[in-house]
Formats: sequence, C-alpha cells, structure tokens
Amino acid sequence: MRTRSLKDSLFYVFFGVGFFLTGCGDDNNEFPEVDGQLPGLELISEHIRTLTGYEFSLKGKITDKDGIQSIRLFCPELSLEKTISLLQYYSEPQSEYYLDYAFTIPDDIEGNSFIVKVFVTDFGGRTTEGEILITLDGDYTLPTLTVKSAKDINIVVSEGTEYTVQFQSTDNKGLAYVEVDVPELNFNEKVQVSTEANPLTSYEYSNTLSFPVNKLGTYKMYLRASDFLGNIAVDSCNVLISLVKDYTSMFYVDFEGSDASLLLRDEFGVPAMVKHTANFQYEARCYSKGNTPIRFIVNEDNFNICFGADKDNPNKLTSVIDKLEPIILPESGYYKVCINTQEEIYSFERYIPDSNPLPIGQEVMAYNPGDGGKQSYIYQFGLAGTGFEGAFGFSTNQVYEMTPNAENPYELSCELRFPKEDYLNFTLTPCHPWGWWESPSWRYIGSDNHFCGDGSESNIGRDIPAGTYTFIFDTHLVQGKLIPKNKRSSIN
Repeated sequence: MRTRSLKDSLFYVFFGVGFFLTGCGDDNNEFPEVDGQLPGLELISEHIRTLTGYEFSLKGKITDKDGIQSIRLFCPELSLEKTISLLQYYSEPQSEYYLDYAFTIPDDIEGNSFIVKVFVTDFGGRTTEGEILITLDGDYTLPTLTVKSAKDINIVVSEGTEYTVQFQSTDNKGLAYVEVDVPELNFNEKVQVSTEANPLTSYEYSNTLSFPVNKLGTYKMYLRASDFLGNIAVDSCNVLISLVKDYTSMFYVDFEGSDASLLLRDEFGVPAMVKHTANFQYEARCYSKGNTPIRFIVNEDNFNICFGADKDNPNKLTSVIDKLEPIILPESGYYKVCINTQEEIYSFERYIPDSNPLPIGQEVMAYNPGDGGKQSYIYQFGLAGTGFEGAFGFSTNQVYEMTPNAENPYELSCELRFPKEDYLNFTLTPCHPWGWWESPSWRYIGSDNHFCGDGSESNIGRDIPAGTYTFIFDTHLVQGKLIPKNKRSSIN
C-alpha cells in the first residue's frame, strides 16, 4: 500500500523537542490555556471523487488559540494512518494550520467508498473529529469543445450587429453547463445542459448574439464547457466591432485593367497573396520593373472590391471605383507596400534584399559525408518533380534547370510543356552531384499556390491543362507564377 507524507525537508530538529512532546496533557502547564475551546476544523471538501492511481489532497483549515498539537488521518481500508505532530516542524505552538496532505489510491484496492477520519488535538488535550468521504467515481477527462462558427468574428456596424455563435461540446460522463462570456462587453450566458441524475454527453450550442454599436474595438469571447466534477474546456474567439470590414484575405495585382478575365489568364500566381499584419492592415512585397501599377483586391477571381490610390487625393486609399487608380511603383526594384483600409491610407518604400542571389553558374564545392569525398561543380538550380515534359523525377542528381533574369538575379524562369493535361508536382532545389537535398529549397504547396521552404509541409500538386507555359520563381519573395505562353508572355 502506498501513502504520501509531508516532505522530510520541512522537518526541523531543535533543542528540547523531547520536553515538549512528553509534557503535553491536561495537567501540563507548559502551554497555558487561552480559551479552552475545541479545535476548529474546516474541511475544504467532505467528499472527494477520484480514481485509483490518481493523486488527490486532503485539505482543510485548522485553528486553535491554545495551539494545535497534532492532526491524525485514519482509514484502515486504505492503509492510511498518519499523524502530523506540528512541533516536529515548528519551534512554537501554531494557532492556525492549513492541512494539505497528498495521497494516492492504490491500483489493487478493494471497494469503491472509504471514510477518512480526521482528528485534530490541541495542547489542552481537546480533540475535534471530521470525516472525508472518498469515492472511486472521479473524472479526470476534460470535455471537448469544437467551434463551428468563425474563430475571428468581424461585426461591421453598418451591416448589422447580430452574429450566430455555434459550438459542439461532449463529455465522457456528462455535461453540466456551457458558457459564452465576453467580459469587456459585460456579456455572459450560461446554459445548464443536464444533471448528474440525467446526464447528457453531447450538446450543441447555437445562439444569435447582438453586439453593441458604440464599443468599437477587439474583444475576447470565451467559450466554456464543464462536466459535473468541474473539468472545464475553454476556447476563445476574437470579436472585432468596426465601421468597415476587416478582410481575412487580400491579394495584389500588378497590371492594368479591371476585367475579371485578366485574373484567370495565369494557371497560378496572379493575383499574389498579401500579408494581413493587423486589423485593417495589409502588407505586400513585390518587384517593380519600373512604373508598376499596384492594386489590392479581396477576391482572387474578381475586382468587385478593390483598393487603390484616390485620384482626387493621391496620398489616400480608396475603394470607390470611380475615384480609384493604381498605386505606381516608379523605379525598378523591390518594394514594401502597406495599406490601412480603415484609415484609408497607403505607403510604399523601396528596399534591397538582405540575402544574396543563388550562385547559379558559379563554381561551388560539394561534399559527400559518406566517403569523405568532395568535388567542385557548377551550381545549377531547378525543378525536381513530375508532370511536365522532360521531368527527371524527385532526384537532385539532375534537375530541370531554371535561369536567372538578367535584370533581377533573384528571379528565375524556365519553360514547361504539358503534351496533355497532367499533374504538376515539384520541389525547387539545387542540383547536387551525389543527389543530396541542399538548401535553399522550396516545396510547391498547390492547395493555395504557396511555397514552403522549411520542410514543414509536404508537396501538394495540381492538374495543369495541356499547353506550353513560362514558370517564374522569385527566390527572395518566394513567389511563383505559371503563365500560359499563348495568353501572356510577360508579367510584372
């Protein structure tokens, strides 16, 4: 049988302890009486529900003005018999003590219900008794909570202030309640799901909430689900109350014209995704060949919502079509373009990349740790993959070579031909004489047309219609474009 005891490190050895321990009793005058009352005992819980193998604590507050001599915990069915003599740990009598005794029910115990008796004795020999019921019907499993509504909620005041919050909660033994709480808006709704006598293990919350129109800003909404033993699952959402919509996605285009067909002329890469840096704030990094026009769109297949420079106030941002014109990036080079749709402002600045272009065409050294070999070779970079004519498969001994742009060495390109519709799947990688996968390299993640350079995601390809294409990849921006040659030969 296993029991838990107070840490031996709390034990203090002091001169004269034997005198104190042998001199206690009704006829002992060493500790004069103060009030002659029975010790006070306040148990934190008189019923503890647990399981075998789990640690729990017997807790309570003990008080006695005459001084607490000892606390005895006794339960023969659990092989628990522990006496805590306070003068072993303190050099003078204590009038207040907080009991916190850890114990674990052995795995091989017989029975499901036990009584732990608690005896508290003061230095006047007076004893107070308490009982703690231990039952093996505990629950250490948190409920589950699955949010079905949006994790980030944007309430645009002009479009209405109501929003339907939905989430599913389950528990292995039964749900007590679910709760929706927005402290900063003084909103709280607690729904009693079931009772222990008639428990429900699953519940779906769905309610349309109305938000205030006079409290613009971002607020935290907490969603909770609790079982009957106080195990609580918590999730949260951000609630943004604003005058304009905060778009979760944004793209930029770098060509003239507002016909939606212009957005469909490339197999992927145009428009390019924009980084959402904060509420209403977006950042695009792009390359300009000189006088490049930049506009921002919310949907990648249409210009229905578009942002650009206000022709009546060139330093301001606008989405009014009749007043909108492109933001012009005047010189060739890389730019950071920032917009704030709420404040209707934009800015851009030219910058120089802080990394060097790939050493394509230069002599480099290769190492083979397997046999300690090394050799010099001419650095090549390209596609390792399948789906296009001339593909070498996923091997770096030979790659489908890309060549740098003479005006921008960070931009590489090659021609890809698809005799029939085929599944394009590839990794951008250096060639290596022994077939090692060298850095830098990028995997094509076709699901949303981005490229992963840290190896955290697997290749995901896509079907490409038959035809001849120009593939362009910017190693600085980590952006790729696949352009049908019979539709458009060049693009910024």
